[in-house]
Amino acid sequence: MNINMVDKIFMEKKMDALSEYISKLERLIAPFGIKEIRSDEMRMDAVERNFQLAVDQMVDINTHIIKSEDFGAVDDLQSTFKMLGDHNVLEKKFAYKIAPIVSARNMLVHRYEKLDKDLFLTNLKNNFSDFKNYVVQIGAYISRAK
Repeated sequence: MNINMVDKIFMEKKMDALSEYISKLERLIAPFGIKEIRSDEMRMDAVERNFQLAVDQMVDINTHIIKSEDFGAVDDLQSTFKMLGDHNVLEKKFAYKIAPIVSARNMLVHRYEKLDKDLFLTNLKNNFSDFKNYVVQIGAYISRAK
């Protein structure tokens, strides 16, 4: 593995930021039902923003690993997850499962009016553990790279 000291510092900062966004998201959604979240405009805005920031951190981490390891070019940001699965940085099945998170982020940012907020929240609540699983798997990769 080709991660050098500067890269490790970058990765740790990204992982710290990601963990913070995940923690905020969990506090925003875990104790509440979907209707309760939807009815609180400020809570909904905070959920959406922290989700976007978490996914952005994940894509940054993915891209950094791909470049550091010289895995090659990807077609799009969703493919960054799949490439990490193909190269055993993430478990392949998990990588392919979580990859569509980028589409949800893009819908949130670019086509907001078309976003089904109930479906978004349902998927977020039902698959929230994927964020934590990602952190664990990337953490294991960083440990192996030391």
